[in-house]
Amino acid sequence: MKSTKRHKQKSKFPLISFVTPTFNSRKYLDSYLKSIQTQNYPQDKIEILFVDGGSKDSTLEFAKKHNIRVIKNNLILGDPGFAIGGEKARGDFIVFMGHDNELVQNNWINLMLKPFMDNESIAAAYPHLENKTTDGWLTKYVNRFTDPGNHFVYGYANNPLTFHKEYKICIKADGWVVFNFTPYNHPILEFEQGFMLRKSAYRRKKNTWYCGILAVIDMIKKKLPMAYVPLASNYHETLNSGLSQFVKKHRWAIDYQLDSRETFGIYEQKFGLKARAQYMSASRTIRKYIYPFYGISFFIPLIRAIYKYLKDGEPEWFYHPFITFISAFIIWQEAFKIIILRKSPIMERY
Repeated sequence: MKSTKRHKQKSKFPLISFVTPTFNSRKYLDSYLKSIQTQNYPQDKIEILFVDGGSKDSTLEFAKKHNIRVIKNNLILGDPGFAIGGEKARGDFIVFMGHDNELVQNNWINLMLKPFMDNESIAAAYPHLENKTTDGWLTKYVNRFTDPGNHFVYGYANNPLTFHKEYKICIKADGWVVFNFTPYNHPILEFEQGFMLRKSAYRRKKNTWYCGILAVIDMIKKKLPMAYVPLASNYHETLNSGLSQFVKKHRWAIDYQLDSRETFGIYEQKFGLKARAQYMSASRTIRKYIYPFYGISFFIPLIRAIYKYLKDGEPEWFYHPFITFISAFIIWQEAFKIIILRKSPIMERY
């Protein structure tokens, strides 16, 4: 009788699959795994999948030691890795999470599940990013503002913490809200930092495999409600290797934007702003073209940073003029190389 009761109690917990693309990821995995193992959720109801792009370090040995499922990712990059893993996951709910992420709260899974339990129409839920005190200034800036170009184009739509300044709330419940997104006023939101999906609600189209934001736009088009859970958050160790890491990452992204071919090397998909150009409003499109001139001026971002800091009080504004100038300089540098000199773009991702 006792075992039957225990079985019924366990059956109330849906299976959760964590899908994580990996590629030489070993240095991040201890913190990543610990944050999942310390959840106050039955561990036998948690599945972890590594979608590996050909790691040469000890990532695969780590997976074997901890009985983590490994799926080969012939496409190597993280974005298609999430899509591949999503199709292979066995869970009722799938959490898409980067290898450099950690769950902050030990009841994170329960917090994120609440919208789905409260409302059967909810298709997805998402947390926000927090900074550790040990994070470097670049990580703090990007976790709060994304990269400076996207921040300039999207404004308050760049982070769930400020969505309330950009969007109306269409559903408000205890511990979660749903904002009124539209395709042409979509947010910076993607399948990467703890995005939880009801598996039965959505399957990604192939044309979204290289752009997580495009997948979210597709969900918006289908009018699938996505809940923001403000009490749940992730740490994201995105740029703690410093400025050189940002430069490499930004050069790769800019080259991808500037490449005029329909294909980029072996990848037959578009990425970033180019992928979602058809869903850019007129005002966002204008800001996209203004940004290289805005950033390189330095003085205008400085004035804007002072004004915004006095208005919002966010310390990341102190970094804005410097990182924006570096970003814009890279844009002009890569534009000269690819458009004028007709050199090939960087083929290997940072």
